[in-house]
Amino acid sequence: MLAAARASFAAEGGMAPLGAIAERAGVGAGTVYRHFPSKEDLFEAVIADSVEGVVAEGRALAAAVDPGAAFFGFLECVVREASLNRALCEAFAREAPGRIPDAAAGARHEFGDVLSVLLRRSQEAGAVRADVEAADVQALVAGCAAMEQGRGPGAGVLTAVMCDGLRAEQAVTKFRNGMGEGDGGAAGPRDEIGRCEMCGDPLPGDRTSRAGRPARFCGAACRQKAHRRRTRTSG
Repeated sequence: MLAAARASFAAEGGMAPLGAIAERAGVGAGTVYRHFPSKEDLFEAVIADSVEGVVAEGRALAAAVDPGAAFFGFLECVVREASLNRALCEAFAREAPGRIPDAAAGARHEFGDVLSVLLRRSQEAGAVRADVEAADVQALVAGCAAMEQGRGPGAGVLTAVMCDGLRAEQAVTKFRNGMGEGDGGAAGPRDEIGRCEMCGDPLPGDRTSRAGRPARFCGAACRQKAHRRRTRTSG
């Protein structure tokens, strides 16, 4: 019965009819109801089992010698599994409190724990940008898995783009206006930390230049480097 439910939910997500699941299992709907009071209970059991499999994979990577490779390998594994399983993809997208069934919520909590461990180790190793939190990664994974579904030969490209965006290299995208701003144009908490355009280090507390414009560099050294670079380019 669980095998039939797993196959049906993987193909159709939570919208899979209970009658079709019973038919696939070769039993009557009444038999299913005797074991699971509702379709949501059956969905919960299937999701908990699927998420636990992903968690086991993450735990196996938690002590890897290369934390960065372990973290990105885990993300690739999760997105691949979720993109092939609509039920798992839906489970990762269920963020609102109270929307996740109890057993699945427990499995999701374990997933969050192992993801946090892998993220922290990779950040300490300098492989992942330090301004990313586990909740950010979970949202990225859910969105990426949903977008990877049905892409066929193109599958994996979006996952690679996501991973590249999480890496700690200095050449990261910086949004000067609009993106990351809240109502009324006020910047969110993490937007308050400006970054030097040359080295990426945090800007000083006073983020205005002597001319009254927003500061772009952390100090004179980086300002001079930028000037020399512009001079070489223009020459």
